[in-house]
Amino acid sequence: MFVGRQRELAVLQRELNGAKPSLVVVYGRRRVGKSTLILRALEGRAHVYFQATRVTDPDSQELFRRQIGRALGSDPILDGLVGWEALLGYLQRQAEARYPGLTVVLDEFPYLCEANRALPSIVQKVWDGVRATGSPLNLILCGSSISFMEELLAERNPLHGRQSAELDVAPLSYREAAEFFPSWSPEDRLRAYGVFGGMPYYLSLCAPERTLADNIRDVILVDGAPLSEEPEHLLHAELQNVARYASILRAVADGCTQRSEILNRVLSKEEVGTSLTPYFHKLEALRLLRTEVSLDVRDPDRARNARFYLNDPFLAFHYRFVLPHGSALEAGHAQEVLEEVILPRLDHYMGERFEEICRDWVRLHGRERLPSSAREVGRIWGSDFDIDVAATLLNGEQAFGECKWWADPVGLNKLERLEESSARTRYRRRDGSPYYLLFARSGFTPELEARAGEDPRVILVTPRQLLGEQTRAC
Repeated sequence: MFVGRQRELAVLQRELNGAKPSLVVVYGRRRVGKSTLILRALEGRAHVYFQATRVTDPDSQELFRRQIGRALGSDPILDGLVGWEALLGYLQRQAEARYPGLTVVLDEFPYLCEANRALPSIVQKVWDGVRATGSPLNLILCGSSISFMEELLAERNPLHGRQSAELDVAPLSYREAAEFFPSWSPEDRLRAYGVFGGMPYYLSLCAPERTLADNIRDVILVDGAPLSEEPEHLLHAELQNVARYASILRAVADGCTQRSEILNRVLSKEEVGTSLTPYFHKLEALRLLRTEVSLDVRDPDRARNARFYLNDPFLAFHYRFVLPHGSALEAGHAQEVLEEVILPRLDHYMGERFEEICRDWVRLHGRERLPSSAREVGRIWGSDFDIDVAATLLNGEQAFGECKWWADPVGLNKLERLEESSARTRYRRRDGSPYYLLFARSGFTPELEARAGEDPRVILVTPRQLLGEQTRAC
């Protein structure tokens, strides 16, 4: 099932349809759908797609040679070629003679470079020749090691400035993820995003004809479930000293958002004073962790009240519910963990996920209800107040929001509190009236709906509207 990715697909198709040779660099986290995206763009086009593995350089060259033969047909000349430069040069000649617009994909390019550190320089040499002659060849370099792929294009490296396009493939948005479950209620589609996140692979494992609870059990909890050990596999594939990184992620998932709280949770008495900064930086580079600063801070680089959050809802769910009950799950008690631990607490867990979804709505779809798209979106916190959503729009106006994932309708008192809190923050401009956004899982009281009907700057947003199924309140 191919969902979303229309912007990324348009970029790839534009590059592959161009009159000039194109070098495209694609990167993003494992399981984010890079390969599926590329293969979608290659449909109906002459191409050689090579999926690299961690083998020796001679083995990689041999596997690549075989893949060329499968894609373009056997050729005695190809059989006698040795070395990456010769193989890539052969493909250049094939594009000139038989396959104009031929696209070559080296997927998991970092694996190839691990075995042959000279490969980026070899690709540079070949590609400079392709550009000089205008050969009708396209090359896509793809990798899951984000830091490696970004470094590949750094100024001091051979391929710097040679890419015609660069695609950073992010997880699917909550609205795109909801497309995997078209028959579910809006609330359960948002819950599904709160559990599985936006990784297409994770979502594709779910059975939309089953309930959310069934999918949590069968895809995550039961012994041998496809995602039961996914976080551990992810960390082991990217990191050393996995236990330390996992302890940081678990602390954040449990609500330790400030650096001091994380240090107190993670470090033993003997380790007090140990710096965890390199661990934070690595987790941020892998896009597993993010740092947020309150939007009213004037110098974010010097902010002392920064907070840490997990970037991936699935990891947050795993470290909140799955890891702490690993022994019970291994003993075969998945159904009990689901019924007695997860389901009673799922909506409480969804509170923070819902805030993230609401900020994403302002960032991605706010123009559906606001006069302008957002220039910046975040949150604001002080010593005695929090604002879940704060935004400045492209037209200079501002919006402040409150998010409630609870069973009761949101009332007028929440709007009044939001008005009071926004008036106290220095982030708010003093020369105009902002928009007030109220997001609620269970709707709104008649009094609040009446106020919104009278004041166009009070906007009420339901789960159905978050999903784009209804742009105005009924």
